[in-house]
This record gives sequence, C-alpha cells and structure tokens, in this order.
Amino acid sequence: MLSNTDLLARINALASGAIGSEDSTVSTDRATAMDHYRGEPYGTEIDGRSQVVSRDLSETVDRMLPALIKPFFTCGNIVEFKPHGTEDIALAEQETDYTNYVVLNQNPAFTIFHDWFKDALILKNGYVKAWWDEKQTSKIEEYEGLTMDEAAKVLSDYQAEDKVEILSQQERKIRVDLPTGPQEIPVYDLKIRCTKKSGGVKIEAVPCEEIRVSKRCRGNLDASDYVEHNTKKTRTALIEMGMPKAFVNALPKYSSKGGSEEEARDQDSESQGQEGIDPSMDEIEYRECYVMADADEDGIAELRKIVVVGKQIPDGEDWNHEIEEQPLCSIVPKRMPHRHVGESVDDDIEDLQEIKTIFVRNFLDNMYGQVNMEWLVNGRVNLDDFLVSRPMGVKRIDDKQPVGDCASPVIKPDVLPKILPAIDYVDRVISNRTGVTPNTGLDPDVLKEVRKTPYMDQANQANAKIEMIVRMFAETGVKDLMLKVHNLILRHQDKPLMVKLRNQFVPVDPTQWKSRTDLAVNVGLGTGNREEIKETISIISSLQEKLMPFGLVTERHAFNSFNRLVKVLGEPNPEAYAMNPESQEFRQMQEAKKNQPPPPNPLAEAEQIKGQFKIQAEQMHMQQKAQAEQMKFQMEQQNERLRLDFEAWRTQLQEDTKKSVAIMTQEIKALVEGYKVDMGQAGLGGEFQGAS
Repeated sequence: MLSNTDLLARINALASGAIGSEDSTVSTDRATAMDHYRGEPYGTEIDGRSQVVSRDLSETVDRMLPALIKPFFTCGNIVEFKPHGTEDIALAEQETDYTNYVVLNQNPAFTIFHDWFKDALILKNGYVKAWWDEKQTSKIEEYEGLTMDEAAKVLSDYQAEDKVEILSQQERKIRVDLPTGPQEIPVYDLKIRCTKKSGGVKIEAVPCEEIRVSKRCRGNLDASDYVEHNTKKTRTALIEMGMPKAFVNALPKYSSKGGSEEEARDQDSESQGQEGIDPSMDEIEYRECYVMADADEDGIAELRKIVVVGKQIPDGEDWNHEIEEQPLCSIVPKRMPHRHVGESVDDDIEDLQEIKTIFVRNFLDNMYGQVNMEWLVNGRVNLDDFLVSRPMGVKRIDDKQPVGDCASPVIKPDVLPKILPAIDYVDRVISNRTGVTPNTGLDPDVLKEVRKTPYMDQANQANAKIEMIVRMFAETGVKDLMLKVHNLILRHQDKPLMVKLRNQFVPVDPTQWKSRTDLAVNVGLGTGNREEIKETISIISSLQEKLMPFGLVTERHAFNSFNRLVKVLGEPNPEAYAMNPESQEFRQMQEAKKNQPPPPNPLAEAEQIKGQFKIQAEQMHMQQKAQAEQMKFQMEQQNERLRLDFEAWRTQLQEDTKKSVAIMTQEIKALVEGYKVDMGQAGLGGEFQGAS
C-alpha cells in the first residue's frame, strides 16, 4: 500500500505540469482575457492621448449569454432519460422529472448556468461541481409542565435517525382538581437538543483558476487521470468536516502566490484584509485530488479521492479512498479536437478589440485636436493665453500689428470619414467570427412579417454559430452534469420522498431506479426562428390528420406534435393543457373504457331506431285518428245541439206567431163590431153616408 508521502509526491508532480497550474500558458491567457473583458489598459497608452479601451469582448459575451441560457430554461426538462423497454417507460419518466427537479429547483440553477457559461465564453473552459452534501443541524427546545405521557410523545415525535439528547430534566408536582378531588401529579420540565442529518445533491460553479487537469486529458474530465480542485477552507470548516482539531490548528495559513489568473479575477482585492482577525477563520489551502493511482499496488490503477490540506494528507479513509467517479464537469464554447482546453470568444476577437481600440483612440485624439487646436505664434503673443483653451476665451498680443500676423492655427485633417468605415468593418468581422449580430436575441415575433427574405437567411446563418455553442454545451458538460446528479441520487438517497412532479404529488423511490447512460438533451427551442418551427409543426399536424383515418397516427404521435408546439410557444409544461397518452391517468382512463360494455352494433341500433320510429308513427297515427274521431263526435254533438235549439226556437216562434195572430184577429173583430155599432147610431150613419 502506497504511503501518504508517496501519494503526495505523485500528486505534486502531476499538479506542477497540469493545465491551469499557476503561471501556465492557459492561466496567463485566462488572465489576459479577463483584462480584455474588464477593459483594462493595454500598457501602450501615451500620456496626454486618449486611453479609452474598446469593450468588444464584454459586449459580445453579454449579448451571447441570454441566447445560450434561454434554451435550457424554456424546454421544461433539460434532459430526458431513455427507457430500456416498454415496461421501463414510467420509471424513466420519473427519473427524468426528479433529476431535473433536483437541478432546477433544489439548486440555484440559473446562477450556476450563468457563471458556468460565462466562464467558458471568456476563459476557454467552464467548470461545475456536483456532490452529495451531508448536513447536520442542531436545535435546542425547552418544554415546561409536561406529563409523563406528553414527555414520551415529544420524544417519540422525532424520527428514528434524529439524535435526541436530554440536556436537563426536572420533575415537580402540581395540584390539579380531579372528579375524585384535588390531587398532586408529577410534571416534567425538559431541555433537549435534536440533531438531524440530511443530505442532498449540491451543485456550484467553480472558478477556472481552482481547477488543475492532466495534460493528457483529451476532453471529458472523466477520462483524465488527474483532476484537482484547489480552493481554500477555514479552520472551522475543516474541523466541521471531521478533521482533528489539533491537526487543523497546526496547519499553516494560506498565502497567495499571486497567480495571474487569480489576481485578474480578484481585481478589487476582495479576499484581502481578513487575516489575523480570528484564527478559527484562517484560510487553509484545500486540495481535492481525483487521481488514477495504484494505491494498493495490485498493478491496476483505480480512481481515488485524496484530500491535501496545507502540505499534508490527513490520516483516515475519509481523506484517501476509492470512488466511482469524479464530481467535476467541463464545457467549452469551441472544442479543439483531442484537447481539453477549447477556444474562447476572446481568442476570436482579441486582435479585433485591440485594432478597434486603436481606431477609437485615433478618432478621439483627432477630435480633441480639432476642438483644442495647435497654434503657430510669434514672440508678440501672450503664451499663457495660448496654452489654455477656454470657451469664449480671449488671446492677447503684445503689439498693434494685425492679429493674423501674430498667430495661426495648425489645421488637422478630419479623419472621421475614414475611421468610421474602418470601425464598421471591424464590427462586421467580429459578427462573422462570433455569430453575434445587432439583432441577436431579437424576439422572432417581431420578424414574422419578413420571413423567407435574405435578411432572415443571414440571421439564421448567424444564429447557427450560437446554436453550435448551445449544442456543444449541451452534449458535453450539461449531459455529464445530469448523469452525475442521477448517479448521486441513485447511490445516496435511500428513502422514498413525496415530490410534486407534473402538478401532482408522487412518491419517488430512487432505490428502484436503474443505472442509465442513454439520455437526450432538450435544447434548441430558444434559438433560430420560432415562426419557422411553428410552421413546420403545423404542416406535420395537417399531415397527421390525413393519416389518422388509416390508423397510422396514434394518440402518442398527436401528443408529440402538441407537446412540441406548446414548448415552442414558451410553455414548459404541456401536460397542464392536455393529457399525456403515456401517463398513468390516461392508462387508467383507457382501462375504465375497456371495462365498460361494448358499444351496440350500428346496424342493429339503426333497425332498433327504425322500429322505434315506426311504433312512434303508428302511435301518432292512432292518436291523430282518435283525435279526429273525437273532434267529429264533438262536431256532431254540437250540430245536434244547434239543430235541437233551432227546432225549439222555431216551434216557440210558431206558437208565439199563432198567439199573436189570434190576438190580432180578436182585436180586428172587436174593432169591426165597434164600427158596426157606431154606424147604427143617429147622426153617425147619415154623416157617413153623405160623405160617401
């Protein structure tokens, strides 16, 4: 078995020539790139001349960053694990959802990805670290006046894995009124300390200057025989990690070696001025080394995690043991084949930023010269006046000669018409090299009226470089990170949890998970022309409608189109609007449909409906016939009543007429008889006769 001394010697030998070691070429390049991003002076400045620095690197990186981050946060799940078979679909979906939940919700994903991507764009590589973080928290609680049962319940409420320590316990008696009479009962005052252990996946972006990588590394860090995370920890943190107090207190304090990359990032001396305030907060050099070493001398090297603090490896297996995989992930914006270190945006435009700086400085110097001109003067002028340029100022001369004979301005040519096209040319070259145009990141909805134009073709060509960087980030570091998070959950989380996934709480039991390496990264929804993507999906949907009658399109195919379109529209959770045909809810609904009686035969149902219509028609006919008979009977009854009424009226009329005629006959007879009597009286008859 190799001793700690031998292992430390090998580690130091690997670290001295590693990529990222202090004062290495990569470290120097990164420090220079950081200066370019901050707009630091080049060192070629001349006193009295313009010293402005063009900030092209800063402008380019800051314009690229939103377009690079957006695809990872608008597609719902960053990655999807592929099932091993049809029976594995549900479990693979749960592993996908929970792994993404841990990354996006249990860690500050946005700031992690922001720092990770920004480091890569400026400094060639970006690094993140994922590990299982065990935490131990303690709290002290005090209780008063608890009965024996209440005290037992308080202690039993804590989980089995919690450590409960009774700090103090005091028994006393109190008098209570019971149905049987006053009685004294014992109560307890408790003071307890509860220590709870918890763990979870923790992810953080790591500064490039803290990483050392073997020169033999050809890309992925998992293939490297040596990776080191060199950082600083306080004495307090080391003791909390489990190192002996005496060992930690004997370690030397960290003293900065003044590495160029560290100084470039720590421009404001943020890490200085804290020494000597509190020895427990002294910073100690802490190195986590992941090295392939044959520590057991069996002829086969194994991956080991070795911790070096100060200049020593602590005793114990906690600081020197075999592991399954190292926790670091790396990305590069532009990959160099067979190399770990890639190319940054600064590598693309470093020369152009310096050239543009020269142009801008010359332009400003020329403008200053035109505003504050040089003068040709003779001995008759007041030199003090000509050495100061003031708005509305006065220049004195010592003679009565014409002013023009005493001083004459030195006319400098206007270089603006020549410099502006040159600056514009440099900007175009920067756009060609980086893919960043003035419209990078512009909302595609603004451009929906100018589709299929040369402008859109040019924009898509520029976006292709941005999309290439997105894909490079996704297929290298992001995929590695998600696999490491999945593996950490699989190895360490041994208890089921209730987690809200897809808008419902579901039990997640990682002990039932499978080891997976087949996964796909969901990117691309935030790049390119979204209008074109929506048009494509619409065409696919229309074709699916034509194929559906032939049984060539299933519910799953239709949902895939819907799922894609909803995500393009910016909604990360399509299942909030439609049911996934592979979800448990949909399967239960399908099972419920299977248990229902089969639908009736359409022909039989048609005959049944026809018979029902026939019966209904006959019933209506009989009903109408009965109604007609009833109406006929009613009409006959009414006619008969009218006839009888008429006959009665006629009979009554005849009788009344007969009576009236008889009365009139009697009256006429009486009148005639009266005439006869009157004619037989004296005088009456003669008058009557004479008149005749």
